[in-house]
Amino acid sequence: MIWKGECVMAAEFWDDLGRKITGAAERIEKKTEEIAEIAKLKKQIYSLERKMERDYAQIGKMVYDRFLEKKEVDEEFLELCEGLAQEEILIDQYNGEIDQLKAK
Repeated sequence: MIWKGECVMAAEFWDDLGRKITGAAERIEKKTEEIAEIAKLKKQIYSLERKMERDYAQIGKMVYDRFLEKKEVDEEFLELCEGLAQEEILIDQYNGEIDQLKAK
């Protein structure tokens, strides 16, 4: 035989359990939304960083082009520009060697 008091306690137990499960589900949903927003922001940061890298490279290319055109280049860039010019010469030489090896 089930006592009325036992039924009330069981109902309270199930109600309490339901509230806890609902609360946990709401916290999980909120955390999932936070994670999705963080991922979205990190993707935007990554895209901006990649764009910045391309912009930095473009600035460097502009300075190097000025060097090649014998235009004025700040002293602090000369060593780097001269190094790039030497590397281009080496690349041309290596490509020539490759062409010679292929021709054999």
